[in-house]
Amino acid sequence: MPKKTAKLTPTKSDVIRSMPNASATDIIKKARSLGLKLTANHVYAVRAIDKRRGKPGRASRGSALAISPTNRRNPASKTAFIRGFAADTPAAKVVDAGKKAGIKLSKEYVYRVRALAKPQGGRRGFGRIQAAAIGATSGEEQRFATLAMEIGLVRATALLQRVRQKLLE
Repeated sequence: MPKKTAKLTPTKSDVIRSMPNASATDIIKKARSLGLKLTANHVYAVRAIDKRRGKPGRASRGSALAISPTNRRNPASKTAFIRGFAADTPAAKVVDAGKKAGIKLSKEYVYRVRALAKPQGGRRGFGRIQAAAIGATSGEEQRFATLAMEIGLVRATALLQRVRQKLLE
């Protein structure tokens, strides 16, 4: 006796996930054509759950696929695009590069992202004070001491050990 083949109908979540770049209204129309009842809230909920789980969600509008947040050509977000540049890069240059990459930015947004990226609290200037207390005299020595204190003594010692090994080779 042959097995009965069941008609495979996609679930609501499958319909939503199959259209990652579509708007909620487009997804609802597609679901109706398949005989499913969907709401915009359901679409947003499935996308939020997928985002929390780390599944690939809605890609940025300028690209078909969001790759890595540090890749300037195809960033995962505006913030990642801005952080891909050095902190001393002028905001105007970041905005121009964003325009070329198809990302709409303003100077104010660049300044805001950079301000939020800075460490908050009472640690400002801590490294310079400590570097002076250690006895670092030149600017390079103070920067080195400050950097060593920021990354931690254990990690700094490990990095110095690697540098020593490279120099001895």
